[in-house]
Amino acid sequence: MASNNHFAIRKVHSLLGIIPIGLFFLEHTITNSMAILGEEMWMLFVSFLHNLPFKIFLEVGLIFLPIAFHALYGLWVVYGAKNNVLRYSYFKNWMFYLQRITAIITLVFVVWHVWTLKAANLYYSQSYFQAMGEMLSNPLIFAAYLIGFLAAAFHFTNGIWSFLVAWGVTIGPKAQKVSFALCMGFFAVLSAAGIGSLISFLQ
Repeated sequence: MASNNHFAIRKVHSLLGIIPIGLFFLEHTITNSMAILGEEMWMLFVSFLHNLPFKIFLEVGLIFLPIAFHALYGLWVVYGAKNNVLRYSYFKNWMFYLQRITAIITLVFVVWHVWTLKAANLYYSQSYFQAMGEMLSNPLIFAAYLIGFLAAAFHFTNGIWSFLVAWGVTIGPKAQKVSFALCMGFFAVLSAAGIGSLISFLQ
């Protein structure tokens, strides 16, 4: 019975990583990439999101609670994982290891990101774009955002690949190889959008 419960929890954990957390990350990336087109376009997207009806319930139900569950269970998985990549240098072993490393980096980054923006009261500021530019002008903060975003993007896209494998969508080495290439291509696209948005805030 315990093993069945553990299996079910892992399935829920995996599913939440794609829906709704992955979709939120994708939306967040698309919104911030609007900075590439200028402050006015970015503000249109941000204003739309900030004025959604029942926003607090959407944030708690579709963002905060799923992230909290995914992160807490993920930490338990990281704690109990046997990272033996040096002894068994298999491809899937390395992907498992990198998924755990990027999970920790992403969690630390998200907590720090939300805390600093809340503390600075920037979320609803009309000068949010300029404030982000000033904050990112600090090389250390820019580096932290760069590393944090790339870790989150890899964790998401590699998570899609492992999700497809775990849920039996991609069966066999060839299908898994093709899906991994597609996921890493997706990672490259997200990385370009994220890096472009960071640079755009500076300009």
